[in-house]
Amino acid sequence: MHVLDILTELQTLYKDQLGYPHPRVAGLTEADVQRWSALLDVPRSMLYDELAIHLAFGFHASEMTFAFCDAVVNDLHGVITSADEHRPKLFWAVYLAFDEGEYYHQNNRDEDPVEVYTRPMIARIVEASSSTQ
Repeated sequence: MHVLDILTELQTLYKDQLGYPHPRVAGLTEADVQRWSALLDVPRSMLYDELAIHLAFGFHASEMTFAFCDAVVNDLHGVITSADEHRPKLFWAVYLAFDEGEYYHQNNRDEDPVEVYTRPMIARIVEASSSTQ
């Protein structure tokens, strides 16, 4: 199994995430994270970072929607919180970038928070990640 297989599974799981705000669906679970970590033979923290960077690159390339990426990182964060795990630095940066697109900043409804906040933050993450590879 590869992280791309996990993303395919996630796209099936979150197939109804067409817009924002999105309807809640039964998202990923602790059992999913345990299974994926075991199948990839990586620590959970590495799994979180790998999923986050793939979501960032997918969103940056407009191959994945904001709603999909936001739902996945929110649910991953829920698993991390429930398990009282440390938030890996890269995952946390990606999570915060998507979080910024969830609301109107200073109640300014004239700007799209995804375009004004999330896209530039994700672009910086992708650029930094590309330069270290």
